[in-house]
Amino acid sequence: MIHDEMYEKALKLAKREMALRKNKKEDPYLPVLDEVVPGALALPAQPLRLVNIPLNQIVGTATHGRTMAFAANFMPVIDEVGEFVSKWERLYWSVVNEGVNSPIKAYEYMNKFYVIEGNKRVSVMKFLDAASIEGDVIRLIPPRTDEPENRIYYEFLSFYDDTEINYIYFSKEGGFQRLYDYTGTTPGEKWSVSLRRDFHSALLRFSNAYHALNGERLPITDGDAFLIFLRIYGFAHAGEVSGEQLREDVRKIWDEIRISAQEERVVLLMEPTATENTSFFSTLLRQKKLNAAFLYSREPAESGWTYWHEMGRTYVNELLEGKVDTVTRLAGNQAAAEQALDELAEAGTDVVFTTSPMFLNAAIKASVAHPNMKILNCSLLASFHRVRSYYLRVHEAKFIIGAIAGAMADNNRIGYVADYPIYGTPASINAFALGARLVNPRAQVFLDWSSRRDHDVYETFRRNDIHIICNRDISAPAHASRAFGLYRVEADGSPRNLAMPVWNWGSLYETILRSLLSGSWKEDSDSVDGLAMAYWPGISTGAVDVIYSQRLPNGTQQLVEMIKGLFAGGSFNPFSGKILSQDGVIRSESDAGLSPAQVVTMDWLCDNVIGVIPDLNQLRRDAQPLVRLQGLNDIDRPDPSSFAWTGTDHE
Repeated sequence: MIHDEMYEKALKLAKREMALRKNKKEDPYLPVLDEVVPGALALPAQPLRLVNIPLNQIVGTATHGRTMAFAANFMPVIDEVGEFVSKWERLYWSVVNEGVNSPIKAYEYMNKFYVIEGNKRVSVMKFLDAASIEGDVIRLIPPRTDEPENRIYYEFLSFYDDTEINYIYFSKEGGFQRLYDYTGTTPGEKWSVSLRRDFHSALLRFSNAYHALNGERLPITDGDAFLIFLRIYGFAHAGEVSGEQLREDVRKIWDEIRISAQEERVVLLMEPTATENTSFFSTLLRQKKLNAAFLYSREPAESGWTYWHEMGRTYVNELLEGKVDTVTRLAGNQAAAEQALDELAEAGTDVVFTTSPMFLNAAIKASVAHPNMKILNCSLLASFHRVRSYYLRVHEAKFIIGAIAGAMADNNRIGYVADYPIYGTPASINAFALGARLVNPRAQVFLDWSSRRDHDVYETFRRNDIHIICNRDISAPAHASRAFGLYRVEADGSPRNLAMPVWNWGSLYETILRSLLSGSWKEDSDSVDGLAMAYWPGISTGAVDVIYSQRLPNGTQQLVEMIKGLFAGGSFNPFSGKILSQDGVIRSESDAGLSPAQVVTMDWLCDNVIGVIPDLNQLRRDAQPLVRLQGLNDIDRPDPSSFAWTGTDHE
């Protein structure tokens, strides 16, 4: 058996692939579309005409035909000299000398391609490690389902209509929307030839750098990794810097890419503490004053959210006087946040608390540029290695306030005003609803959203004769309204405050700063199993509390104190027992209840909640950026199984 040298090499690649697949008990030959997806050839078909097909997306053949002549990697397996071998060899040298002289024919199903005609051309091009091949393609369109893979594919179809790009794909929903955002385009906007060219160049240059670092070993798509790169560096950057600089940039964010690919990505620190470190080195560290900065999106007088954080800063500034110096900076947008962080780094700032989820991208970018400055972001589950996130288990306070509401609602009807449909909000709504049901089994919670477009949030309450309302947690000092926390609407329309949650950021800030002062802060390289770290304390640490009116009935006050005691002792899970969602699905039926990860990633509403979670297009334009960043369909959202959690951070 005398073969051409190139055919011998291809044959060896085929035998190696077949051996690997047999060891894994996988079919060593080319997949056949109608066997992979029975009935696929009867699906609605859409001719795409000539398409540049990425060779790595050609995975099989349409029919049996020559299936047994190729290994699953399209390398030839026929060992005997004959017509097949001769044709392969002649085709190889023809392609080398003249290129491919005619397009193949293929079906596309779920953005994978199955060859109708041209298996040898694909084989040769794959052997030559080519990037793509021209093909006459027929798209087979599956019916819509709720399966994640199907939903991602339909997102791709819309993207393809705008761009005619088929060489980028994502493993989670929302990736294509994120790509629109990062390229400054919108769905429905046709991409120009120059934009498609620039995008192809940027992705190709990134992929080369990514694979130089063995990115193909990670269980994510190149597109998933590219989104992380775009989030930090921006679209233009990939086309502007040298190849060497691009590889260095990818290396710098490798931990972020790696964590995004891990099954377990985030460790929740439920009871963060800062242990005292009495070593000689830690004693020297304590002699150095710590410079801490707090980045705000709005003035404290104008924003209740910022006001809570400012109270936390003031608390630690006084408590740790002589050990910590604090400053505040204001940034109204992403560019201003990036500039502020750069300036703080140049000034030698040790740690920065970026107090808004909207600062997350700026924080990530600054953490790469200034690795010696520790940066934290106030958001739930920002699973990034260099930027620790922090938030509070405010749903515990909402459960208690819900119990008060249930006790005070004479007609069993309670109003709830939520702000943004982002991480943590459904948990707060549901905890409130379960608290109300605890004391009043007939309680119904009527949900509305302050971020809804062209909408009067109180009309629903007036129409349903609702007088007990849970609104935003605190009013800004500059605002005269008392319509915050839980209140009752009196006959004259004025609110009478009944209770409100307390966000004691100072407690958490103290813990974090003391860990830095004592030298017990773990560096990123020493963090828990190399995972992203997220602080998530609650009532048990003093970071969350509830204050209430002394005019509440004595029995209600006693109930509040009893529940607070259960939370403080760490022995109570409000999401335990049998819990049904609006669609009748049993979400919990055990005494152990939902895990912290299930609470954090909650995207459903309890069956005693009247209302829905709005879509992005139902929100005000100014609310959409935050929801895109931290919304319930965020591509960076880890699955519940990707979380670990600890009672303390062991620092």
